[in-house]
Amino acid sequence: MFSRKRKTVEPPPVFIGSLDGFANGRLHGWICDFLHQTDSTYVEVHLRGTMLMRVPADLARHDVNAIGVAGDHGYCFLLPALPPFDRGELSLVAECRGVLHPIDLDAVEDQVVAFFSSPPESAPLDRCQLLWGANQAREAVSFKIYEDAIYLPFTAGKFLDHDPLWGLYSADGHLIPEAAYRRGGDLTLVGQSERIDVEHDAIDAAPFDTMVYGGPLLAHYGHFLLTTLARCWALDGSHPVLFHSSPPVQHHEAGFIIELLRCAGLDQRSYSFARPTRLRRVIVPEPALYEQHSIGAHYATAMTAIGRTIPSLPSPSPKKVYLSKSRLSSGVNGLDGEYFIDLKMRQAGFEVVHPERLGLAEQVNLFRKAELIVGTAGSAFHTLALTPHTQARRIVLSLEHFLNTNFLLIDRACGGTSDYFTIKDALFPSESERFAMNHVVRNANHLADRIIAVAS
Repeated sequence: MFSRKRKTVEPPPVFIGSLDGFANGRLHGWICDFLHQTDSTYVEVHLRGTMLMRVPADLARHDVNAIGVAGDHGYCFLLPALPPFDRGELSLVAECRGVLHPIDLDAVEDQVVAFFSSPPESAPLDRCQLLWGANQAREAVSFKIYEDAIYLPFTAGKFLDHDPLWGLYSADGHLIPEAAYRRGGDLTLVGQSERIDVEHDAIDAAPFDTMVYGGPLLAHYGHFLLTTLARCWALDGSHPVLFHSSPPVQHHEAGFIIELLRCAGLDQRSYSFARPTRLRRVIVPEPALYEQHSIGAHYATAMTAIGRTIPSLPSPSPKKVYLSKSRLSSGVNGLDGEYFIDLKMRQAGFEVVHPERLGLAEQVNLFRKAELIVGTAGSAFHTLALTPHTQARRIVLSLEHFLNTNFLLIDRACGGTSDYFTIKDALFPSESERFAMNHVVRNANHLADRIIAVAS
């Protein structure tokens, strides 16, 4: 008599996990089969019985590993733009080895329903009425020639704002007025000192008889356009140009800096010194632009000349552009939730562009060819300085109730049409290690609709 081998029946999955939260369209949590923690688990989203999306639960979750669950079982996904729906119509389901398991939405369901609800009747975005800084025209700029000047480099390990020793000084230790870095409505000095004690025995001699002072070489894109290039009107390459820079100009790794210096014809004639240095003769031009204060025609003329050297690209450019910071890894202002605004802007026919991922020519060509450019206030809009009098209408969204007047200064010199709105009422502040100031959108779905409305 033969015995029949019994077929082993694998037990069904025993699901464990947690739905951890929802914010601005993004759901996140973790889920797995406790009995087979190496098996793949998926999370599905259903609306009124129809599956909208399916994602693997395979993200690292060290907190989950710490409680004794092995492997990567996290999920985090952005819901698509959905029409309004009621409680119970959206569901979340885990799937492992063909077995489905509902994920309880109770903890976040009210938030999800409110996020996708019809926007409340509200006023359109408010225009910025308050200004931070001044908006003045400079009548003229000039230069002065100084004999026997002292160059003091940036102090290692200090931000220039908090460094009282850097700058260009006369032999008796007075800050040379035309070389000062000043900004703001009251032209506040940025670091530096009005007067210093000069140690004559510890000063090197410059290798050139005559140099032209180019000011501080700032590694931030916006400040580079506004301040570093503010003396470009007087820099024609006939003399070597001296910048304050760390690292030295010749070793700078910021691509846009090297490229713009090359476009200005200065890449082979630019220098900085690492030690205090005596200059036998230095030509010091005034800045044609003082941040948040004033701008002169010389600035636009010089920047236009630089912009002309940047080639046009053959590829077609989008007509409607949204400049997004959603992939920016660090900076001055962060905006949590902008990734959903990106999604809605694409739905409205905008090309979503992340400026930090574009080359200089690509950014310039956007401003040359686009008909409408929308985005939160940031240095990407300063690209206008290289493309004056373009046809593009610009809609700039301030994260504060006020507007930084640098935008108005560039408008004054470069023309075009700009509209400035505040989205402050749609945000609340938060802490971030990656940004000096961080904001969270209260409801990115509703805010996107308001932005699209003013852009229509």
